Amino acid sequence: MKNKEIKWLYFMEVFSGLARGSYLVCIGWTTLVISNNVATVGQIFIVASMTNFLAGPIVGVIIDRYKRKKLIILSHFYIAISILLLAGFIFFVQNLSILWLFGTVIIVNIFRLIYWGAFDGLIRESVENEDILHIVARTRTIHLFSTAAGTAAIGLIIDRFSTGHGFFVTAAASVFLMIVAGFITDGFVKTNARGIAGFWFDLKSGFEIFRNSKLIQTVALLSVVALPIGQLSNSLLSSFIRDDLGEGSDLFGFVDAAWPVGGMLAAALLSKKIKNLNVKNGEYFLAIMAGVSTIVLSYSTESLSLAIAHGFMGFFVWMCRIIIAGRVLELCQNENVGRTRIYIEAMISVSAMIMSLSPTLIVLEATASYFFYWGFFVVISAVLLWFWKIRQTI
Repeated sequence: MKNKEIKWLYFMEVFSGLARGSYLVCIGWTTLVISNNVATVGQIFIVASMTNFLAGPIVGVIIDRYKRKKLIILSHFYIAISILLLAGFIFFVQNLSILWLFGTVIIVNIFRLIYWGAFDGLIRESVENEDILHIVARTRTIHLFSTAAGTAAIGLIIDRFSTGHGFFVTAAASVFLMIVAGFITDGFVKTNARGIAGFWFDLKSGFEIFRNSKLIQTVALLSVVALPIGQLSNSLLSSFIRDDLGEGSDLFGFVDAAWPVGGMLAAALLSKKIKNLNVKNGEYFLAIMAGVSTIVLSYSTESLSLAIAHGFMGFFVWMCRIIIAGRVLELCQNENVGRTRIYIEAMISVSAMIMSLSPTLIVLEATASYFFYWGFFVVISAVLLWFWKIRQTI
């Protein structure tokens, strides 16, 4: 792929971020309005994680069997259709059942998985190994900024008009992404074994990739340990601030906003291609620091210290996520990039569900304790995985 075509990947991420940010706000707000229950909003995101886990292996095979440009266009076509249908129900159906929202979340998550895997596949087939981390970081930077912009803009649209109008705007972002994707040149198609037997063979081969590569195993386990901290924050930060500290939504908004700021700073730094940031085994150190910052958050009581700790959590988790994504693309082959990336995402979803459900499974007196124990777990696990990786390379 030529340099000018890589720019189309950047444009795709602009609309992908806008679509994702606006979708999350719309689906969360609509769920709250229809159900009038905060717990149902949490259930929506658990269903999303469960969908990633169950659909991940099949989606990975699909990504490796078909043209990735076509998959990107088709995935956002079906995302747009499902969102437009939901918007129509919101406008014309009174007493809309919450099941329609759960159904939309399942459909959107499946096709968004296809998009993510196909997009990373385009990067893998288009970029030399020494440039992969730089390109991944730049695309993630654009995605984060666009997500923030979409989140802010759609909030204003919902406030001025309705969630139905918000969903129309979300669908429009997917349509623009499809148009941009039409300019991409996609030359990769793997030779596939035919029929159901061939599909089953590819499915099993995806698991063989992990069994045969100790490096991918270690990176996958590190992802499962460190990256779901963001989901832990989504689930517990509001309770920590309200129940432990006795503060209101104003402090929650201030502290919560620090996470994306840290994430955008991490992505922007890595996108600058600073060699000192891409050190050997750097992802293990970053995972440790993500755990340490989570522990620090559990002890924070003042607004500024809370925001700083949460910002550092976002910074270290996102820097770790981007470096891991680059490592995985460097380690896997073009013909199995979809299965490798999506299988890891499925594993992360399981870990995220466990972290989110931990208050239900084990009742502790203070919400801060969950941040402390999970942060401690991340630190110890990252150290052990680091030593394991060193032993493999001796």
